[in-house]
Amino acid sequence: MTRTLVRHWNSALSRGVGYERTPPGSHVDPSGVSGYYLDFAAKTTSPSAADPSRLLPAGLAQLALGWWERGLAGERGANNRFREVCDTLVSSAEDDDDALVWLYRVEDRKYHVPPPTISSLAQAQAASVLVRRHLLDGDPRHAELALRAARPLLQDAAPSVVARLVTGPALEESPSIPPSLILNGWIYALWGLRDVAVGLDDAGASAMLEESTACLVAMLPRYDVGWWSRYSLYPHHLPDLAKLFYHRLHVDQLDVMYRLTGQEIFREF
Repeated sequence: MTRTLVRHWNSALSRGVGYERTPPGSHVDPSGVSGYYLDFAAKTTSPSAADPSRLLPAGLAQLALGWWERGLAGERGANNRFREVCDTLVSSAEDDDDALVWLYRVEDRKYHVPPPTISSLAQAQAASVLVRRHLLDGDPRHAELALRAARPLLQDAAPSVVARLVTGPALEESPSIPPSLILNGWIYALWGLRDVAVGLDDAGASAMLEESTACLVAMLPRYDVGWWSRYSLYPHHLPDLAKLFYHRLHVDQLDVMYRLTGQEIFREF
């Protein structure tokens, strides 16, 4: 009981494992793929980094991206650690026809999503890792794996994380019915598409990036409650307000989106 209370208390205060500080990345290339859009270096010193094989898919991808950031900073040995975590990430994936997927086997009770399921966040961040591994080593195998990781972000047929709205395609971190439209996961998914589109010159990823960004622009006002942001648009009885950690994350993500796209709405919000 005490551990449960501590976990809930830390969650409410946005502290501890999983809530490491992730400021905007300092090595982002607006015209190419270099540093990740947020700096996940703090993930590499978290207690959770001691055993990467126990991490959930998105956490594993973020750990790899943290080592990538340390490698860009010139730290000796960081690129090898990046490769090691990348290999662990690949070995934890499963084949699903032409797609490479990372399954979540725990029920998402908040959005009523039964297991197993996939997540746009995990698929996109895995693709971001694999694009960078390809750029680091030049192995076409990693480019192909990145394309397969991104496939669920591009298609309506399963496995898919695409929700078709009147305003266009949204990318679902937790693919629920009705769509949950979790804001941070949607933006992370757009960044994965950008990495595949720019890093691998993929036309499909580029087209979906444009369409889904336009959809996000149309939906963005719905996340604003006037004094705070919504975490998702799932129709709970009360608005799904963001925790402090995620509200700060939204601010950083929208700042990055403005710098990547030049669209004023992202700066305003």
